[in-house]
Amino acid sequence: MSSNQLVRLESFLFTRVKYWNEPRSLYWLLATIFCGVLYPCLGLAKIQGIEYVVQDDARQHIFWMARFIDPELFPDDLIADYFQNISPIGFSSLFKLLSIFSLDPIQASIFIPILLSILVSFGAFLFSFELLAIPSASFISTTIFNQNLWTQDGLTSSTARAFLIPIFVFFLWGVVRKSFFFSYLPLILLGFFYPSYVLVASGILVLQCFAIKDKKIRINQNKSDLLLSIIGLIIAFFLLLPHALDASEFGPIVTYLEAKELPAFQENGRTEFFQADFWTYIFDGSRSGIRISSILMPQITYIFFLFPIITRFKKTFSLVQDIKNIYIINQLFITGSALFIFAHIILFKLYLPSRYTLHSFRLSVSLLSGIVVFVLLQKFFELLKFISLQKSQKLIAIPIVILVAFIILVEPIIDKDFPYTGYSIGKHSSLYEFLQDTPKETLNLSLLRENDSLPSFTKRSIYAGREYGIPYHTGYYSRFRKRTKEMIAAHFTTKLNELQFFIRQSSVDYWIVNNQVFTAAFLENNNWLNQFQPETNQAIATLKSSTQPIALQELQEECTVFTDKDLSLIDSHCILQAELKD
Repeated sequence: MSSNQLVRLESFLFTRVKYWNEPRSLYWLLATIFCGVLYPCLGLAKIQGIEYVVQDDARQHIFWMARFIDPELFPDDLIADYFQNISPIGFSSLFKLLSIFSLDPIQASIFIPILLSILVSFGAFLFSFELLAIPSASFISTTIFNQNLWTQDGLTSSTARAFLIPIFVFFLWGVVRKSFFFSYLPLILLGFFYPSYVLVASGILVLQCFAIKDKKIRINQNKSDLLLSIIGLIIAFFLLLPHALDASEFGPIVTYLEAKELPAFQENGRTEFFQADFWTYIFDGSRSGIRISSILMPQITYIFFLFPIITRFKKTFSLVQDIKNIYIINQLFITGSALFIFAHIILFKLYLPSRYTLHSFRLSVSLLSGIVVFVLLQKFFELLKFISLQKSQKLIAIPIVILVAFIILVEPIIDKDFPYTGYSIGKHSSLYEFLQDTPKETLNLSLLRENDSLPSFTKRSIYAGREYGIPYHTGYYSRFRKRTKEMIAAHFTTKLNELQFFIRQSSVDYWIVNNQVFTAAFLENNNWLNQFQPETNQAIATLKSSTQPIALQELQEECTVFTDKDLSLIDSHCILQAELKD
């Protein structure tokens, strides 16, 4: 490589620009957006040609939105009513708007991540550019951030949390740009889509009111900054006020003492929170911890820990002097940490502590990791100027650039699990089609995991299911837990009259079973069902004793009205008629 070629390559990579929309910058922005489109498309490729597919969290938060197209669906459905009740107004309104065009919510949720990923790419590029005004650096930082998002299923879910990141990134950009419009519009959208993160935004605005001068914390003397923060905090107050005053029919929020008594919150529980291992509980628990493992993905993000070192040696790493607005990153760490601690203190009033660190820390760590990579790459080119101009030494530049490009662009996506989507694939299409033709008030019951996807695939209600056993609101979970215990007892009772009584009380129409469900091993290996005691242990004892047959199992052959592979659909009306033959 000639000296001129090296200079041109250096200019291509490291030229500073004043504005993000300059022609040189737009090339890098388009490359960033391309990656933002590529990752969700790779996810869609995994489900190409599959008729029945739904994202894991969408099974909870989106299935009920079929009511927007047909209000008669899920009548008197505890589960649908609950998830509709807790849905943020902006999130549900968006899908209601889509329903005007007869777009099925589940189908729409499959493609929404593409749009969200584009918005994330654009917003993160703009925000990163405010940290280091070199387009290629913004490309590297944003690409690492995108990869972090797509190693997890937040964006893929199309749930309210999927909208958080693009909205919050634009809020941060607006604050750094001191733009009233781009600060307040995202702030309002946060209130409509993900209200708890209005607290994080408020923390940022509070910290904006202060400045460090002469190593002392003082009131910010910039009137524009103060005005932006004060108005923003007033907006935040009115956004949060309805949630503070809301008396939900499914409330109140579970308390710490109540949660300690519920199996769902214990290790291996449905919503595992309390853990014996301190490190996991504080640093890596999916609900209780900072979630360090999720933040430090992909592996290149570990280079973030070099950031304090390179900023300490500004003379050695000259590009560090061009880094600006780093205060906003510090404010993110401070606010996230403070809310994390506060959420633990008043558990579970602010829902889960992990949400306050995961989203703010992953953004900060990913973007700073990209900056560290870029600073080190620039230092490498700087060193090349001081070595001999021999061709063999100049040839080092190209392999290094290719290696960096491979590590950033290629290495993460060749992992067969990338992107992680969390899709649930339906394997019983004939069963779904049969249930779709049943009356809209049909109520199904099953202990199988297939049960969790039935509301999404069939638009018919289920009596209870693991996916819907969310224990944060006692008004909901106490009823859910009661009906689950009753369901287990009825499923394995040996007395026909008890089974029939349950059917009359619950109005269950169909029971979905397979051969394994009537074995003790099925119950012993089912962590979720084992949270409901003593009913599950009693059922295990009944199955092991074999002195009396299980009533439902005895009627399986006689009352099965449909089979699909290993699944049988037992008709409750037939079970009730069995009373006449008893």
